Order: sequence, then C-alpha cells, then structure tokens
Amino acid sequence: MAQLLEIQPQELKFVAEVKKQSSCSICLTNNTYHNVAFKVKTTTPKKYCVRPNVGVIDPKSTCEFIVTMQAQKVAPPVMVCKDKFLIQSTVVPVGTTEKDITSSTVARINCTVTN
Repeated sequence: MAQLLEIQPQELKFVAEVKKQSSCSICLTNNTYHNVAFKVKTTTPKKYCVRPNVGVIDPKSTCEFIVTMQAQKVAPPVMVCKDKFLIQSTVVPVGTTEKDITSSTVARINCTVTN
C-alpha cells in the first residue's frame, strides 16, 4: 500500500540549549482524494510535546504540526539522538473528527527524528 501522507522534513534537528525549548515544524501532505486521519507518537513522550498530535487532513491538503523538545536542565552530552516518532494514518470517512481517532484506527508510517 502506498503512503497516504508525505512527511517533510524526514529528519528533525533540534538545538539543545540548557533551559530553552527547541521546536521543529513538520508538514503532512495528503496526496490522495480521501480524508486521512493521523496520530503522532514518540518513544520519549516526556521529552517532546507534539501539537496537534491528531488530526484529519482533507484531500489534496496539508497540515502542519509542531514538535517541541522540552527545556533541558543540564547540557546534554554530544551524542546521536535515537528518539523516534511514529506517524500513524488511515483513510477516514468525510465528517470524521479528531475525537474519533484512536490508535486502533490507524496504520503505521515511520518517521525518525535526530538531533
């Protein structure tokens, strides 16, 4: 099955500064002629805030969401970040709202994040 959503960018780059949040914007593009619901998950939910983390994208439309890395209390060591995000998506009927989206209604599309 082809991907329902195009994800840009494929990798996120955060500037990790002590006591400062860092944000990245992600754009999802629905290239289909159907409404597509999405849900965003992360391997480290205490480290990142995703808003909105669920939504419905109209056919041939785009949706932007923001991933914010929470402020760090101490300077992080220089290392490669292995945190990941999962963007789940599925075709939904017209009229579906964010309240209707559950984990069991979406298929998986992977997107990783790096620092």
